[in-house]
Amino acid sequence: MKKYYLSALILILLMTFPQSSVYSQYEEIPPQHLNEYGAGITLAMSGFGLGGFYRLAFPNFFHVGASVDFFMMRDEFEFTYYDYYGVPRQFNKFNRLFIIPLSIELKRRLFQNSIEESFRPYVVGLGGLTFGMNFPRANELERSQLPPEEQERLPTEDEYRLSFNVGLGIGIDFTSNESYYVSIRPQFRLIYFPEPIAGKSNHSTFEIRLELGKRK
Repeated sequence: MKKYYLSALILILLMTFPQSSVYSQYEEIPPQHLNEYGAGITLAMSGFGLGGFYRLAFPNFFHVGASVDFFMMRDEFEFTYYDYYGVPRQFNKFNRLFIIPLSIELKRRLFQNSIEESFRPYVVGLGGLTFGMNFPRANELERSQLPPEEQERLPTEDEYRLSFNVGLGIGIDFTSNESYYVSIRPQFRLIYFPEPIAGKSNHSTFEIRLELGKRK
C-alpha cells in the first residue's frame, strides 16, 4: 500500500512540475534591442578598410549611429606578379590612395517578432563626409610607357579631397549570447569627388562588410 501511495505521489509531482519549472524554460524571450558598438572590416572591389561604429537604440527596432573607416585602395589596373623566387612585383601602381568615410547610419531590424534572437536580418542606410588622400608614386619608367592621355590623367603631386558618401546594405546579425554578435552584409557605397583624385572622380564600390560587435 505504501508503494502505491508513493507511486501516486510521484505521478502527481511529475504532472505538476513541468508546468511550473520545465515549461518556463521554453517561454519566448522578447526581442532584445540595445545599443551597439564594435569594429568592422570591409572588403571593397578595389581595396579594403578597417574601422569602428557606435549605434544608439531607438523605438521600433531602429538604431542611429556613426561609423568611420580607413580604406587603402588599389589603382584601377594594378596587379601583382610573383616571380620565380616568390618576390611580388607590382605593375600599374601609380598611386597610394586612402579614403576615409565618416558616416551617419540608420539601421532597422527586420522580422523581429517572427525569427529567433540568434538570427537578426536588417537593412541599413548610411551617408556622410569622405576625405581622400593620394600620394603618387615616382614610377616614371612605367608612366612613360602609357599613352599620352593616360600620362596626363594620372597625378604627379599629392592630392587631398573632401566629398560625400551614400550607401545602402542588407545584412544579418548572428549571436550566441545577449552581448556579442557577428554581422555580415553586402552594401553599395557611392563615393564621388567633384575634382578627380588618383585619376578619377567616381570611386563608388560594392562592399562586403564584417562587423564584430557588442550590445549593452
